[in-house]
Amino acid sequence: MRHPLRWIAFWTYVLALFLPVFIGSELKGYHLVLFGVIGLIDLQWMLGLPWLANLGFFLAYRMYGGLRRTIVILVSLAMASLVWGIHHLPQEGTEELIGVSPDWGLKIWYTAFVLLAIDALLGRKAGIRRRSDRRKKKKERRKEKLEEVLES
Repeated sequence: MRHPLRWIAFWTYVLALFLPVFIGSELKGYHLVLFGVIGLIDLQWMLGLPWLANLGFFLAYRMYGGLRRTIVILVSLAMASLVWGIHHLPQEGTEELIGVSPDWGLKIWYTAFVLLAIDALLGRKAGIRRRSDRRKKKKERRKEKLEEVLES
């Protein structure tokens, strides 16, 4: 069974897509996803790396507990942290929108990363059963059934 914290992180991320991201701007989260692609292509790392963090978020979300998942989400969290350094955004060609600061959408988006990182760090204690544990339990059940058959 997956831990509810993983689902809370996912739905927090989805909620952030529809909230305003910057004060002084009409941009929603899904707009910023598009700006991230443009920033990555244009080599604007402050816009591009947080966009790559989204890919890491979904990769870590799909992975099961382990060291690789923890590393992926922590690297994604570090890349997502770069979003706090965004103070201007490209707007209509060469103009820039200066003086933007984080709004609720950005804070909730970042919270989703933190929640998924906590889930990854808790790992087995978070309710995620490892495959090796499942195999051990199956072997124990088979052994018990075999013993019952041999006793009869």
